[in-house]
Parts: sequence; structure tokens; C-alpha cells
Amino acid sequence: MAGHETTRRDVLKAVGAAGIGATFLAGCHKHDPYDLRKPAVPGADSWAKGEERHIATACGQCEAGCGVQMRIVEGRAVKVEGNAACPINRGGVGPRGLSAPQVLYDPDRIVEPMRRVNGRDRDEWEAISWEDAIELVTERLEGLRENEQPHKLGIMNGRERGFVPEIWSRFATAFGTPNLFTPKRSEHGAQLAAMEYMQGVSELPVYDWSNAAFVLSLSSGVLDTSCQLLHFVRALGEKGRKAERARVFHVDSVHSRAAMVADESLQTAPGTHGALALGLAHILVRDGKYDAEFVEQHTSGFEDWEDAAGTSHMGFKTLLDRYTPEKVADICQVPVEKIERIARLLVTHRPSFALVGQEELRSSNGVKTAMAVHALNALLGAIDREGGVLVPNPVPLEDWPEVVTDDIADEGLEQTGLLEDVERLPWDVLPERILGAGESSLDTLFLTYANPVYSRPESDHWREALASIPFIVSFSPTLDETTSEFADLILPDCTWLERWEDSGALPSIGRAAFTFRQPVVDPLYNTRETADVVIALAQALGEEVGSAMPWKDMKSAFKKRIIGIYKAKSGSIVESKGATFLKRFFDEGYWAGDEYQYGDWDRVLKTKSGRFEFFSNKLWSQLERKAQAEGKSLAQLSGDWVGQTEPDLLCLPSYQPVAEAGDRSKFNLLLRPYRGGNYTANAGVSLPWLAELAPWTGRPIWRTEVEIHPTVADRYSIAQGDTVRVRSEVGELVGMARITAGVREEIVRIPQGGGRTAGGRFAEGWGANVMGLVSMKTMDPWGGSSPLLGTRVSIEKVNS
Repeated sequence: MAGHETTRRDVLKAVGAAGIGATFLAGCHKHDPYDLRKPAVPGADSWAKGEERHIATACGQCEAGCGVQMRIVEGRAVKVEGNAACPINRGGVGPRGLSAPQVLYDPDRIVEPMRRVNGRDRDEWEAISWEDAIELVTERLEGLRENEQPHKLGIMNGRERGFVPEIWSRFATAFGTPNLFTPKRSEHGAQLAAMEYMQGVSELPVYDWSNAAFVLSLSSGVLDTSCQLLHFVRALGEKGRKAERARVFHVDSVHSRAAMVADESLQTAPGTHGALALGLAHILVRDGKYDAEFVEQHTSGFEDWEDAAGTSHMGFKTLLDRYTPEKVADICQVPVEKIERIARLLVTHRPSFALVGQEELRSSNGVKTAMAVHALNALLGAIDREGGVLVPNPVPLEDWPEVVTDDIADEGLEQTGLLEDVERLPWDVLPERILGAGESSLDTLFLTYANPVYSRPESDHWREALASIPFIVSFSPTLDETTSEFADLILPDCTWLERWEDSGALPSIGRAAFTFRQPVVDPLYNTRETADVVIALAQALGEEVGSAMPWKDMKSAFKKRIIGIYKAKSGSIVESKGATFLKRFFDEGYWAGDEYQYGDWDRVLKTKSGRFEFFSNKLWSQLERKAQAEGKSLAQLSGDWVGQTEPDLLCLPSYQPVAEAGDRSKFNLLLRPYRGGNYTANAGVSLPWLAELAPWTGRPIWRTEVEIHPTVADRYSIAQGDTVRVRSEVGELVGMARITAGVREEIVRIPQGGGRTAGGRFAEGWGANVMGLVSMKTMDPWGGSSPLLGTRVSIEKVNS
């Protein structure tokens, strides 16, 4: 690859100069990459020579929220170590976490507020003071409120969990805009939908690995590249309920690292896990091996039933007659005997449960697949049982005061938001909504940890939509693709090593757990925590908006929330005095609640019936409302919507083939994007240590590999390492062929994370962006996650 040697020299020189691959460069302009110096150390005069400190915080490199200890020497962050006491990771640190110092000392960070000059077609910027920047934004926002148009402010926030998203939500409410766009279900939408439809709970489940005897992993990355890998590996290795760990059976369309780690594995056709789960459920019911007591006492919709209006409905048991092992074997393209064997293992090695990976759920049948797997767990009696599927206990946080709105805000909030009627659809519908907004078009857009030009499918639609917005403010700490092309003003955030916030972690254990981030060093540059900037903007807009932010800064707001933990007088930190509690809290870096109590049915089953619903009443009500609004019968609606003329099937777990984008005669292969172990989201991207982490020993780095089956390679005369071109109906990319029998013949597997055109010297200029191939035609009609699986592609060798 061109420039490959230069990049490696950059890495080595940086490591040699600073000990952590760090440099100091002003602004976001390009400099000589060999001009490397030690980073500045603000507050160095408070450190003695050779002085070391270990500061507890939570890793910000992914969504796991692992507790870590940062080793600080003379004011510099030099190493990340695991916090052995934290129940989430128990002392482990993944490769993403180990690269944290390179986030802090990234030589291409934006070091001060920047204003674009000479228009968006020119990559030219000038420094601006924080005071002038906040005044500029305040004047813009004041104009919207004075013209009674607060709804013309859009906020695109890439983080949906935690205190900082709550700060943004409060600001949007007080200001008066309904156009707060969060990823909602872009990543985990299918699983969240299944939990809501079947348990009435708006939270992701957690899995009690350490007490399980058998785990059926359906394309799950928890033993491969998942951000929660550390937790699951340690939980799997625990000697919980037995003297041996849980047995793992991994099913996937590729032979991944998870398949190698598992006790047994099986390759199936892609997109068929829903059918497999229903086939396994069929066998459990056929053989009378399901948990009849749990089904009788805690579920509804298992048998055929009649509602209050006298309408008869199909039960889950009747539905399963359609999923015989023979039919499912044909769908999944596996032997019947394998399906029967998995069913026997689920029954004979209890407690057992099944879980399904996000890559498989990001397809047109994602929600229904998640429901099918969840229904299988219910038949196993695994719902909220030891060694099963749990709902995490909430952390006892103190609520912030309720937001009080004025007349201007009330009128703005009454306007129809761009995504108001698409609650269950991900961000990917936003471009067409922005372009079709008419008089409700956005005037100003805030971007915070959102880079849709790079990370979303069909980026040209995003470019067109963003170009239509007159004023865009980015809070990115680096000059990413969206910021570099469309931002008019940059208010750079501090890195997670320099700011206060909770981790907003994905749930991984049943007991309540809270990890957080606190500054481990003084801010290196003239950057500010985004939450502090939002608080300042609210207060600059006057009492009407500022009353929603009654704090000096984010640290003050943070302390107000954790008062609830202190008042609870439970869990890992119990102190009679608030000052003593705070000292322990900040020293230890986490709080964990009391042990999980299984079978709390009132908490974990919040459906209208108070039971686990095989037949979702919530879905049925949604269908009735939609049919009435469109003047159709339920049968007509279901036929027009998803091609299914039996409305009951829309409310039950079911299987439909994955929708595909692309003519099979032109695109004869199926694309499967995936996230490798060196992929980061919403964290630093210019990380040479991660970029040089090969997927397997001996595999190339700084390249995008295109994995294909040997049969496909022979068909197109492709040799190992050849340059190949992959095309879809929406784009193309060039990568390096990796020939392996580990993928099925019909699959092309390509990692995410390459092909950046901005973001820093270690991020740009290598590999290809697989998202440029993904088509939006394969979206889940149930509004699950952003699509990844379903795009058809072709491949050809590129002659040198």
C-alpha cells in the first residue's frame, strides 16, 4: 500500500519520542509528520519528578464501560490497567482500551474552536475564542426563538445512553425543538424491540453466563470482537453453579474466532437464525421438553386464544407446526440431525439460553429473529432465572429537576418533528426527511459524536441533506469526514480522559452497576467538555432556557445524580457521610448494587398482560391503529406492508427470508460487513496501535481484506492477496482478496473501519469503507437496526 512505510515510521518515531505515540500540533492543519515532540503537560508544576498516580475511571473506547486505572507519571497518562474490583471487566483490558493514551495524545486533535472561512467547498479554518464562538451560536439560536422557530434547530447526538445525552435532551426541550436525533435503534434496535414487544421492558437483556450450563450462540460476537468480550470471557470461565464452565455451541455463516473458541460449531445459511430458533422450539414442544410450569404461570399467547372483542388468534404452539426440523434444515442448509442435537443439548444441559449477534439482527428480519430467539428462551424457562436471560437492575440515581418550558418552547415542541412518526426506524431515514421538510426545514444542526458521511449507508444522500442546512456546528474533537465537509463551526470536545461523565455502559450483569469517567489529566488544549458548552449555551439564552441547566458545569450536574446512590445506602459503597461517600466513589471508580434477585416478575414482565407475551398485544394494537389510519383491514395492511396476509403472524415470532438489494443475475454474492477487533465507534479513530492489530497472526495490516470462499476465487481466477473490486448497486470498493473456507460460498465478508478520508494521519488513506456498498433497501419493516445484511455484490480481479 502506498504510504505504508511512512505510516509505520510515524508510529515508531512517535513511540520513541513520547513513550505513547503522542505529539503536539496546533490547530487542525497538516504538519510535517516527522516533527514530533513530547506532548504538553498542563499542570506539570504540581507534580514531583518521578511521581506516579493511579486514577480510577471508566474506559471510553467502546460501550462496555469497563473500570480501569490510568497510570499517570509526572502529569502524563502512560498506561491503562484494569480495575480488578469492577464487576464488569474484573481487571481485564481489551486492545481498544489499551490504545487510550493515543486518543489523548492524537497529534491531529482539534485544539481550539475553529470557524470555517471561504465556504464549505474550501477546507480552510481560522481559530476563534470560546467566548466569540459561544456568542456566535447564541445569536443564531436567539434568532430562531425570536422568530418562533425553535423547531428549526436539529441536534444529532451519536450517543443514546448516559448523562450527556440527557443534557442534550433537556436542552432540546427547554429550547423548544422536537428534532433531537439519537441513534435509538441503529445498533441494538432489533433486540430492544423484542424486549418491548414480549416483556414490555425498554432495556437490553443480560445473560447469566457464570451460572449457565449451556449457551447457544447465534452469530454472537461476545467471544470474538464484541465490546463486552472481557466480561463474557471471564464469566464463561467462572465455576459458578457447577464445577465446570458452560458448554458453548456457536452457529454462524462464517467460521469466526467465536466458532474456534466454542466447544462445537455449525455453519448455516446467512439470515436464518430465526428459522433455526423456531425449529428448536418446535422440537421442545413436540417432545414435551419445554418448561411447562413457566409457560403456564408467566406467559400468554402460547395456546390459541380469543381476545375481548371475540377475535380468535393463533398461539405460538400452533405456529410452531410450520417449523418442522425438516423444513428448518432446508432453510438453514444444515442436516436435520444437527438441529435435533442442538435441541437435546439445550434440554439436557440446563440452565441454558440462546443469544443472537447484532450483525445477524441488522437485516430485514432482525426484529422477528430477535423475537424468535427470545421465545425459545421462554420455552427453556430461562427468563429471569439463574443461568438465563435477565433484565439488569436500575442504578438508584437522583433525578434532575423537571424541565419547565416557556410558550416559545411549547409551540416549537408542538411542531411535527422530522422523525416523529418513525419512532422505530433508525437514523437512515433522516436524509429524506431533512430534504422533504419544506417550511419545517432545519436552519441549524448540532453534530455531536455523529459522522454520518462516513458511518451510514448511501452517504451521498447524507451529503445532499447536510448541504441543505445553512449552519452546522460540530462538537467533534477530531476533523472527521462530516465535520471537514459540512461544519461551519467546531467547538471541540475534550477526550474521555479529560472530562466528567457516566460511562453509559451497555448492560452486562444483572446487578446494578455504575462506572464513570473523571479527568485523569488536565485538558491538554483549549478544548471544553461538550456538556459544559451546552450548559453555557442554555444559560446564555436567558432564564427561559437556562433554568433547565441549574448547574455550574457537568461535574456539578454529575454529583447531583449520584446523590441517589449515596441515599440508597446499599451496594459496594455505603457511608453515613456524603463527603466520605464521594471520596470512596471517586477513588474506587465504580459502584455495584446488591446481588441480583431472580424472579422479580413485576419488574421484568411489564406487558399489558403482566406476562411474557409470545403473541405481542403491543404489536397488535399498533397494527390496528395503522390499519384504521390507512382505511384498510388488518389483512390488507399486513399484505401491503410485509406481504403477509395473516395478521396474527405479524404479532408472533416468525421467519421470512432476508430482503435483498441487487439483481442476482448481476450481483451473485451476499455482502456481510463486520466489525473487527480493532474497530472503534464514538472514540478515537487515529490509533496506530489498533490499526496494526492484525485480525489473525501473519495477516496484513493497513489494508481492507475481502474474504471469499475458494470456489469463488477459482471462478474468477483470484489468487491470495490479489487486488479485487467489489460492486453493489450503490457503490464499489477495492480491497485485497483473502481466500478462506471459513466463509460460505455465497458470502463476501469485509470489515468496517477502513477507507477514511479524514480523522487524522493514522486514520486516513488506507483501506476501503464497506458502508459505501450497503443498500438501504433492506431495512427492517419493523424498524429494527440499521441494515448491514442483505446487499448483493459482485467481485472481480483488478488487473495490475
